[in-house]
Amino acid sequence: MSFNTKRCNTQPVKAEYTPTGETFKLKDDLDCYSVGDSNAKAAILFMYDIFCLHPNTYQCCDILAKSGFRVFMPDYLRNDQSIPELLGQQEKLMEYFTKKETYEAIKDDVKIAKDHIKNVEGFDNVFIAGFCWGGKMGMAIPAHDSFYKASALVHPSLLEPSDFENVQCPIILLPSKHERDFTEDFAVTCAKPFGNLCYQQRFDDMDHGWCASRSDWSDPLIASRANEALTIIVTNFNKILNA
Repeated sequence: MSFNTKRCNTQPVKAEYTPTGETFKLKDDLDCYSVGDSNAKAAILFMYDIFCLHPNTYQCCDILAKSGFRVFMPDYLRNDQSIPELLGQQEKLMEYFTKKETYEAIKDDVKIAKDHIKNVEGFDNVFIAGFCWGGKMGMAIPAHDSFYKASALVHPSLLEPSDFENVQCPIILLPSKHERDFTEDFAVTCAKPFGNLCYQQRFDDMDHGWCASRSDWSDPLIASRANEALTIIVTNFNKILNA
């Protein structure tokens, strides 16, 4: 499956950045960042990585919004900054994941966000873009709900074969050099009725996290590749909208 060379261009990422959107309450303890035209062609549910709110994360939302989408980033993990302390402690990190970062742990908040996007803001065309842990949720959410048009997974973590079997929408899969080979799993999703709308491209010159909070966008190569990933997402979401 080759990438369409007649793709639209996104705004380039910047090393220093101030968000342009606004934050509001989905409920008392659940903030949500939103950006983009309320009359946009479609919405994106943005799933951040394990480092939660970060300038790079906000910037990705804003770039996607400038490309024609209304973007919503719920703070599902309540901007928990204890996670970096767990890096290198595999047992404690996995314990944290199983308690706080599973679909079951956030499913009520996911429903609240969906209800707002669909019933308050009026969007029927909604995509998901997930990074690292958000990529795992970008598979889990449409496995439980066929509402979403497609899901883009950028350097996703913790993916299992069952994720590819259960997902109910096209996926745009953008792994780094540190993710395993997803060829066989991806073929399972591509065999579904919407398989012709799926897309995969490996970024074998990039480290895990190059398109999110762990990345240094003052490096021109990394910034360029991050922008390429966002362009791929926008192009494929537009393709699916027009299918």
